[in-house]
Amino acid sequence: MTNISLSYFTGEQHSENFEQIIHLAEEVGYSVRIYESKESSQFDFLQAVYRDMVTIVDATIPDDLTLSTVYPLLTAHVNTLDHILVFSDKQYEDNTQILPLNITPQRVRTDKDEDLLTWLRVQLKDVKAHQYYDRFEIESIEKLAEYKLPMEKVIAASLELHKPKKEETKRVMISYRNICSKEVELFRKREEAKGEVEIKVFPPGSLCGDYEAHTPMRRWMLVGLLDDHIREVDEVWVYYNDIYTNSWWTLAELVMVANINYDRNEDDKIKIKVYDSEEKRFLTEKEYPEFVKVSLNPDQHRRLARLLSNTRPDTMGPETIENINQLKQIVPIMRNMPKFMRNKLVNQMRPLLEQGVPTSIPKEQQEEMIQDLVKMYSDPDELERYVNDEVFQDVFWKNISYQAEERTPALVKGVVNPNVFMDVPMAEDTGLSEEELKVAASNGTLITLTSSKRTKRYRVEKGITRYLWLATRMGRPTVKDAPGLEVIQTYNLIVDE
Repeated sequence: MTNISLSYFTGEQHSENFEQIIHLAEEVGYSVRIYESKESSQFDFLQAVYRDMVTIVDATIPDDLTLSTVYPLLTAHVNTLDHILVFSDKQYEDNTQILPLNITPQRVRTDKDEDLLTWLRVQLKDVKAHQYYDRFEIESIEKLAEYKLPMEKVIAASLELHKPKKEETKRVMISYRNICSKEVELFRKREEAKGEVEIKVFPPGSLCGDYEAHTPMRRWMLVGLLDDHIREVDEVWVYYNDIYTNSWWTLAELVMVANINYDRNEDDKIKIKVYDSEEKRFLTEKEYPEFVKVSLNPDQHRRLARLLSNTRPDTMGPETIENINQLKQIVPIMRNMPKFMRNKLVNQMRPLLEQGVPTSIPKEQQEEMIQDLVKMYSDPDELERYVNDEVFQDVFWKNISYQAEERTPALVKGVVNPNVFMDVPMAEDTGLSEEELKVAASNGTLITLTSSKRTKRYRVEKGITRYLWLATRMGRPTVKDAPGLEVIQTYNLIVDE
């Protein structure tokens, strides 16, 4: 039996339950080792998650962002290993924990688990009672490469725990408009009571609210996070009514299903079911409206992959734009270089290209990204197209994009047009910056947006505050608003009647 050890990572500001958590762990039978964020390293975290039976992470984000937190210490394992227990002392109004959008642990503390200590006790007892996978000691950072295979086996075994067997409960996500949240919650409870499905319903506005305004980059980043969640389910149920197709965001969920299914075998594809909220029944496939049947061609699939991969928090940051500007200067040099020299250079660069591919995505996607990068760097024309892509334009990163139309133009004659869908975030550029929204919200200034029908004036209201975890790269913490953290202050645009 593996040593019953527990590592507890905490920020400079300790949890209000700090002492109780230590006492609880010892009571259950664990030996506890405390890691203070100011005195610990990312390698300490890596060692702990492979050595200890349980790792507890206090991911509470302090009001004072100058205080040290655990975020620079974390690795992608926080989202992949079943024995890492993540909690926050802070909650949103709907009782969900305040965590960065891209911190999605395998063991989820939901709004049903209001008492932290009760939830922790259940998890600690469960992990202790089962040897789900092996643990081992990584001797030193210099020998890290020697542990590649056992590390991969542990991750695979952990992820396998959360894959239901074919005969077990189906995992479902409901796609719906935020305004329907109360009736959707009743629908969820009714369907789950039948014991055949486990249903995921994002609380309204948990990723994006109906009136939030974001840059195109942020819109695609949120869609990418949505894609990650959809990959975890077997079916997506469309809660269909006459306003469902008005929003670009609900159509994004259907496009993500098509994107995920693109390379999957028929048996592994995510199924779509349509529940008619007016008729109170599931439609037969013959009755499905055409908009749910999203289809992507190879060019559209590649463009979508490019938009998603270049807006992921673990692959993109402000420093990326600096790298792109350097690449623009390299293109003419590559053009004048003999082909054999280009190929030799790309082969030498491959290990660096592999390091830039996120380990949090499926293996086949990682390999596809690597191959695309190798192809791009081998061809000056491809490289030039890459550095001039829309995702590296200032407008994409800095200007606010907002749907002023009542209905998204992505729905064309009752069908989702993938090309128009992907064009929408840039096409809905307002010409405003986040700073201008901040000023308008603080002094009450109205802003004007024009749709195809008429010009409207909007109030700007400060919305929910969200966060992103920024992983430490090449041994250096990524610093935005704080080491390892980016604060996303949202703003709502409300029509001034």
